[in-house]
Amino acid sequence: MLAGSIDLTTRQSLVDAGSGALIEGALLRLDMADVEFIDSTGIGALLELGRAATAKGARLEISRRSPRVARVLEVTGLDSTWPAASTPAGSVTGDR
Repeated sequence: MLAGSIDLTTRQSLVDAGSGALIEGALLRLDMADVEFIDSTGIGALLELGRAATAKGARLEISRRSPRVARVLEVTGLDSTWPAASTPAGSVTGDR
């Protein structure tokens, strides 16, 4: 589960952890219920993880969005790239 801010300070940690967790054909689900702040650098990190997932034949899902995350995704139009998850949050799964 992610918490706090996703910004210039935390961006690389998110990308490194997410990239390291990507498994071919799997679902990487990011629980963002406790994310209080996300800026353009954080959005860039999510886009980078999305591209890395696609390159590995995996999927990225953003679940349990905090109101701040939901609003930023809506304003940027990325809510259609990562529709709201209908399943409980988890980590890497074998779901396809």
